[in-house]
Amino acid sequence: MECSTILAEMQVPSEAEGVRAESLYEALKGVKDKRSRRGKQYRAAVVLTLLVLAKLAGQVKLKGIAEWVKWQAETLTERLPLYRGKVPCANTYRYVSDHIDVAELNAVLGEYFVGLTRKPTPAILPAEPEVTAVAAQPEERTHLALDGKSMRGTRRSGEASKTAVHTVGLYNVTASFMWKQQAVEGKGQERKAAMQLIEPLHFNGSVVSADALHTQPKWAQAVLDRGGDYLLIAKGNQSELRDAIAFLFSQPPRPHLFPEGEARTVDKAHGRLEIRHLRASSELGEYLALRWPQVAQVFQIERTITRHGKTTHELVYGLTSLTAQEAPPAHLLALVRRHWHIENRAHWRRDVTLGEDACRVTVGQVPQVLAALNNCVLAIVDFLQQSNLAAATRFFTSRPHKALDLLLLPLSTFDSTLFV
Repeated sequence: MECSTILAEMQVPSEAEGVRAESLYEALKGVKDKRSRRGKQYRAAVVLTLLVLAKLAGQVKLKGIAEWVKWQAETLTERLPLYRGKVPCANTYRYVSDHIDVAELNAVLGEYFVGLTRKPTPAILPAEPEVTAVAAQPEERTHLALDGKSMRGTRRSGEASKTAVHTVGLYNVTASFMWKQQAVEGKGQERKAAMQLIEPLHFNGSVVSADALHTQPKWAQAVLDRGGDYLLIAKGNQSELRDAIAFLFSQPPRPHLFPEGEARTVDKAHGRLEIRHLRASSELGEYLALRWPQVAQVFQIERTITRHGKTTHELVYGLTSLTAQEAPPAHLLALVRRHWHIENRAHWRRDVTLGEDACRVTVGQVPQVLAALNNCVLAIVDFLQQSNLAAATRFFTSRPHKALDLLLLPLSTFDSTLFV
């Protein structure tokens, strides 16, 4: 039975009237299937949908996914076009994943979740575009965080040694989903992969943050050329830059000589007290202009952490093209903290709850496909405003029909009340 027939028969919540009926399953039909037509029993979109469904229910490994789907065969046969009412085996999931266009899969998933957000979102440029830059208001800006991730389960040692699969991703911090992801070709190639990732993009006034690896003049200029603003951390790989910023803030504030702004946050929980104090200045813009493009502010963040009676201090330095009007101190401090959402809200949950590091599949591009689908699961759960991913997977384990609804119906028709 085709999903379009199912959509017509199923009842959609009344608040969804007027909303474009585009399901994740329908979106996945746009992913190119590179298999030959002969012997093709399951559509790629069906196999990918089953993978997402099983992952929503907490399944990690392909064998476990195949077994769980088999237990749901009766329900799935009624709602998905399965071959003679049968479900795929583990090898089918592996084979299909290795014969789709993984770049297109990442693009399809990213654009699907872009369509669910109300915030202004970056766009992919057409060939030879003519772009008119429009300055976005600070409160409307999308925050994108770039970072790399290694899938440790794909590493092999011994005679058949193999390096771990490494990817670099662009995470939409504002809307909580991985917008773009790309494989890194080899060790030490993350910067090159990051440049390739943003090559076709226009950031529409977004703020793009990255860790110290990408603190390079070329990267900063690339973000500016694509209509964005950069936020970067200065560490030892840019020692001259770091030392210049450190020297500026080496003395107590002297507003009569060097005007600056400051902000402070205090967090206390679980026996840990953390104080963050930011100082920001526009005084180095002209000094750094010969090498670093459009530096509007530099900053220092002092972190003081007290735990079990022991106190530690850490200084972090950075620079940004955001002016003091666009990013006053409190907002600038918040941006630096939110950058790490890509680690806490994406990478960590993929590793710990979705078991990405425990999955030891190494065939071709299969690890990249599974990583993309893990990003999809996180985006769905975050869209539903469910902060506890483990609790969400337990919910869907016992209610697989609700998880299937999320994939076959427009996701925009659901909200956090689904878990009530």
